Amino acid sequence: MLIQLPEEKKESVIGLFKNRQPNNSALWCYFEGKMPGRTFVDNADSPSKAICRLDMSWTYISDGADFKWIEETLREIIRQDWIQVIWVPSRRGIYPLQGVGKVIPRFEYTERIESAKQPRPVEISPFTAELFDKLETGYKNWHLQNYGSKEEFLKKTYGFYAVENGEICCECESAFTAKGFTEIGIYTFEKYRRQGYAFAACLHTLKELDEKGLKAIWACDAENLESVKLAESLGFVNPVEYDFIYFPHQEN
Repeated sequence: MLIQLPEEKKESVIGLFKNRQPNNSALWCYFEGKMPGRTFVDNADSPSKAICRLDMSWTYISDGADFKWIEETLREIIRQDWIQVIWVPSRRGIYPLQGVGKVIPRFEYTERIESAKQPRPVEISPFTAELFDKLETGYKNWHLQNYGSKEEFLKKTYGFYAVENGEICCECESAFTAKGFTEIGIYTFEKYRRQGYAFAACLHTLKELDEKGLKAIWACDAENLESVKLAESLGFVNPVEYDFIYFPHQEN
């Protein structure tokens, strides 16, 4: 039976997540009330196991949860919606609900050394409402889907655009900021790819985050070689290997 913890009690499971997980700042945004989600537990009065499913689909499993309970609970959750489970390094190699989920190997970088590479000259501008309105319609709508409105996007994110001749070439976004960490997202519009705009925007963003005392998280699929190469050119080193497990919605 799926037991959903009342939101006003979610603080009772924070202690079950003592070990740092990949993409951890998003989980803490949920705990701090910055991001909506739901928590499922073994016992609503005295939980010893928990799975937190953020509304954006990322799903986190508490440290001490046993494999049988994980499988049973995930099976019930995906009857409600699709999820992406963050499968920590210590659990790699044995996966729940074999044949249902798709395992996606991932890298997470948090360690960084100074990069010797110099950025191309380009205007770097902070996020503004005016520049947001200039984004390609499809990409703008993706932000609106994730954040609800332009105002919420500007409120909850921090970052910069690389701009040339009045056009936005790429965007470097810092989001899910909590506990001294923030996650980096980068998108370069097609005609500006492989020309150094992403490196310039990311390098500027990282320097600004350093001044704010924030540690950047760079996470990507292992097969996304362009993202891996960009991360390493920016000085990121020693990635942690983990997995996403994508589970589609199962009505029955």
